[in-house]
Amino acid sequence: MTKYTKEIKLAIYHEWVNDYRRGTYLSRKYGMGRGGIQYLVGLIQKHGEDILDRPQQKYTADFKLAAIDRVLLGGEALRQVSLDLGLAKTVRLFIEIIKFVL
Repeated sequence: MTKYTKEIKLAIYHEWVNDYRRGTYLSRKYGMGRGGIQYLVGLIQKHGEDILDRPQQKYTADFKLAAIDRVLLGGEALRQVSLDLGLAKTVRLFIEIIKFVL
């Protein structure tokens, strides 16, 4: 999996917002999937550019359980909960749900 620098993430975001470039174009240009680009843009729009400066987080069991409850019991969309919580990727919450269910 490719790691993208903050500068590349910001370039993607600014091309989306300022130049009205969209998923297919940006996906080809930067080699990131369209879903990843849409998630990145949503994350920055919700939390601001400073979200990219946040170091990798270690989440408590209570935090994970609360997020899982929002999805499994509350019926919220996985992507929306991930965005609300400022997770770098939706897959992190998905993995926690799989671990919880199994």
